[in-house]
Amino acid sequence: MNPFSTLENLIERPESLAGAERPEGLGRTGLLGYAAGTLGLFAFMRLSEAVPPGFLSFCVVLGFVLAANFFFAGVIHLFMSLTGEKGDAGRLFLAFGCADMFGALLVPLAFLARVGVLNGFLWLCACALLVLYARVRLVLRLYPVSANKAVLAVWLPYMAVGALFFAAMVYSIAWLVWLVI
Repeated sequence: MNPFSTLENLIERPESLAGAERPEGLGRTGLLGYAAGTLGLFAFMRLSEAVPPGFLSFCVVLGFVLAANFFFAGVIHLFMSLTGEKGDAGRLFLAFGCADMFGALLVPLAFLARVGVLNGFLWLCACALLVLYARVRLVLRLYPVSANKAVLAVWLPYMAVGALFFAAMVYSIAWLVWLVI
């Protein structure tokens, strides 16, 4: 089964994602989605001169995206299982890959931002919000929860990483001030 027919099946019958058997081709489609989304992100960052050129740089970004999404899917599944909901973390990880296909939209947007037609940061944020919205919809399909709980589950790992980053920055500034004084 090719990835496009798997995506068509998921769009037309989203209840098949939470069925007893994993939909056929979900693994290939999810990994292809991660690759396509990372390619869009890499092209956007490359045209913004944020990463060095080359295949190895793309592989590093892809590895980071896969690791981060594996962590996020695990945290979301842990949150859901702690609140008594049943689901599958593997399917969630692969479904997040299907949602990451929206990141491929960044390729033409990166070219338009480089030319100066569009504001690059605005469209990067819009694409990120589109991916997050798709993830919330996928959590709603995989776990029988309310929309508010799905939004909380998706945003929880991002808030935790942001809080850790903020705490590290505050500590770094305090350490820097201590060095100066």
